[in-house]
Amino acid sequence: MPRAPRPSLADGRANEKTTPRAEAKRVTRKPTIRAVAERAEVAISTVSRVVNGGRVSAGVKRRVQRVIDELGYSPSIAAQSLVHRRTGCIGLAVNSTQSPWFTQILGGIEQALAPSKKSVLLASMMLEGSYDPAAVLSWVVEGRVDGLILVRYTRRDRPLFEAAARAGVPVVLIAPDLSAPADFTVRCDNVNAGWLVGQHLAELGHRRIAFAGGPKESLDSRQRLQGLEEGLAEHDITLPAERIFFGAGYAREAGVGYARSFLALAPSERPSAVVLGNDPMAIGFMRTLLQHGVRVPGDVSVVGFDGTPDGEQIWPGLTTVVQPTRRMAVAACQALLDSVERRQTDRSTSVEFAVELLARESTAAPSSR
Repeated sequence: MPRAPRPSLADGRANEKTTPRAEAKRVTRKPTIRAVAERAEVAISTVSRVVNGGRVSAGVKRRVQRVIDELGYSPSIAAQSLVHRRTGCIGLAVNSTQSPWFTQILGGIEQALAPSKKSVLLASMMLEGSYDPAAVLSWVVEGRVDGLILVRYTRRDRPLFEAAARAGVPVVLIAPDLSAPADFTVRCDNVNAGWLVGQHLAELGHRRIAFAGGPKESLDSRQRLQGLEEGLAEHDITLPAERIFFGAGYAREAGVGYARSFLALAPSERPSAVVLGNDPMAIGFMRTLLQHGVRVPGDVSVVGFDGTPDGEQIWPGLTTVVQPTRRMAVAACQALLDSVERRQTDRSTSVEFAVELLARESTAAPSSR
């Protein structure tokens, strides 16, 4: 009986090419960025900007993202880091992470970072009660971050800023208390914030007003005081030097300290309204007064700044000037990502956000005592 012919090596290769297993290998091959660009009919650099959270038009972004979803494209973060010599991390440095105001900052930064797939390194430089920037400095010197966000930058942070400049690490500032040639600076309109408070208290009928701000060297304190004086001056009200105070910081304890000074005054000598440097100070001040039987706003009206969530969770609700903290953080982080990707080369850009007065129950017309 004749044997069937043995398949040749060429026949075997042909058969192997058409097996389901081989076909599956072709189908499951990882798509490349070039494949995405060709199908979306855009440049590879455009796909890269979409993947990394860069600026592209909404229509192009939708088209590229649709192709990415169809092909199942997923960029290799490790490969990107090697090619571009980037870590995929940005640094975020602040005196303390415990304040409600900073919580809003962090939320905005997380929102801005989400599309970029970058991570954030977080450090409190007052973690043990004394200033220690060593952790942040190590990020810069050891090349562990692609960019740095400094929150409430002050004179003592200058060595950090200079180290970043020497290392070529982009820096953005959020609400700095000292001017610096950063890649981007974002702050709120503090002068107008003070002016709004002055107008509000004057229109309520207050004439004996006091200001208890944060540190005297703080740009926020000086500008808010300036605006308050300008707002009161339009109603022919002056703020005498003996009713202007500055504290060691912006924490609740500073407001408590001023409350003790307020309570030491005879009732007839007390101001009918007090403007505090920020919301934590105002809440500490108000709580201490209430504990000692002083009525708010019956005996004294109280105003803060920043518009943190705590102000609406107490009673009486705190009148405050709201700054768009989260939007400020988003803008700062997006600017930093642009600097990291070299999409923005204009250094020392500064953006000032508008504010609004939010009147709650802690302010009212002065009592007729």
